Amino acid sequence: MNDLSIVILLALALSGALLWLLIPKRKASRADASSLHSDLNEALPTARHYAYFRQIRQALSAADSEYLVHNAPPHVAQQALRERRAVARRFLMGLHEDFSNLARLGRIIAALSPEVSHKQETERFILGLKFQILYALVWLRLSTGNLPLEQLEHLTGLVGRLAMRLDTAMTEISALSAGRLPGRLGA
Repeated sequence: MNDLSIVILLALALSGALLWLLIPKRKASRADASSLHSDLNEALPTARHYAYFRQIRQALSAADSEYLVHNAPPHVAQQALRERRAVARRFLMGLHEDFSNLARLGRIIAALSPEVSHKQETERFILGLKFQILYALVWLRLSTGNLPLEQLEHLTGLVGRLAMRLDTAMTEISALSAGRLPGRLGA
């Protein structure tokens, strides 16, 4: 049995297990089914936080801060700006979680892929290093009271592009395994 056959069988087994987990049992209540769905979402490495960048950008915008300073009492404006920085820090932690989950998924995809080049591995390493450096910079600037909107946008873009690349890779692996599977069964 060659390596490709093993990968295909492993992919089929994992797909079957996921399908079995996703199909709710007839005796299960709706509450059980919804908890299964939330548990499965927690278990699968996905990116959930980066999609909220539009709201974060609005909250951290200079125009929004200026509006607060001019129209709210000083203590309310200061409190709101402090809370917005705290929200930005939590968003930054969420981006880190997204990137970690996607990096883990990338390693799984690389393990399932029939060919992984050294160039791809190097790109993944450099992307991880770039993310960590930019993350530390944004965290430091947020901790000092600054609102580094451009760097936060760049960090969010890194996570979004990684999510799209992994989605494309999953599609390619699925197409490859689906395209080769019928030919293997008939042989």
